[in-house]
Amino acid sequence: MSRQESQRLLLTGASGQLGSYLLRELAVRQPDCPVTAWGHSGTGESFGFPLRGVDLCDADATALAFDDAHPDVIVHTAALSNAEKCVRDPDLARRTNVEATSRLAELATRASARLVYVSTDCVFDGQRGWYCEQDIPAPTTVYGRTKFEAEQVVLAVPAGVVVRVSLLFGPTLMNRSTFFDAQVQALKERRPCRLFEDEWRTPLDYLTAARGLLAIARSDFEGTIHLAGLDRLSRYEMGQRVAAFLGCGDDVLLPTTRDQSTTIEPRPKDISLDCPQWHTHFVNQPRPAWKEAIRQVFECRNE
Repeated sequence: MSRQESQRLLLTGASGQLGSYLLRELAVRQPDCPVTAWGHSGTGESFGFPLRGVDLCDADATALAFDDAHPDVIVHTAALSNAEKCVRDPDLARRTNVEATSRLAELATRASARLVYVSTDCVFDGQRGWYCEQDIPAPTTVYGRTKFEAEQVVLAVPAGVVVRVSLLFGPTLMNRSTFFDAQVQALKERRPCRLFEDEWRTPLDYLTAARGLLAIARSDFEGTIHLAGLDRLSRYEMGQRVAAFLGCGDDVLLPTTRDQSTTIEPRPKDISLDCPQWHTHFVNQPRPAWKEAIRQVFECRNE
């Protein structure tokens, strides 16, 4: 095992969708890596790694658990990411997304640990799309604002890394289904599914995201980096591609617009991400095209 693989890794949000893919990837590719996995609550095991329930909003509990983990590298995926929940409870959003991240940043600094923070394309306003790392964020939602505020905290930490990921997709590895799972089920059962045709992202599959995050965590990269898919797609176009992969007709997909939505906040129009830093620093780390990406996440789930 290399020096980097022997470093103690702390993963927050381990019981979440992305966290489960990260644990699976560690179990498959780095089974001897010392890993501490934190979930929001409860205990148990995931892909052979014990889960520890840690409330990141509890300063004392977080500090105690951190001392027990004594990590060299922290991959911080935990967040309140549901946009509507953030609007309904902005105080909770700030405690979870900003204050908890600030706490981890302080602990990481004291321990001389590397902090890799998972952020979002939602830090941009969506006015033009294909945002690169040098573009100035201007979030329009509570969720985006709290994530951007946390980014600034992380970038003030020695060796801090902000990884902005785009819309993540893939079948769940847990008991909690995702919007993607619901969409797949609707297609298979021939039930109507409404999808935005005027909102664009650069969708990224969970497996590529997990592999990319681990590559970043094991590297010497510092600063901000984007990790996104190769294609700029509306949710409707994405649904059409999912239907084609499944061999289903896409006539049950019903295009809708943001103006017709009932969301509490306006949805940004185009927050597609460009990834020049990724192309420069991780040239040997693949980002597969759509067909390969969707195939690999389904194969990963079924293995």
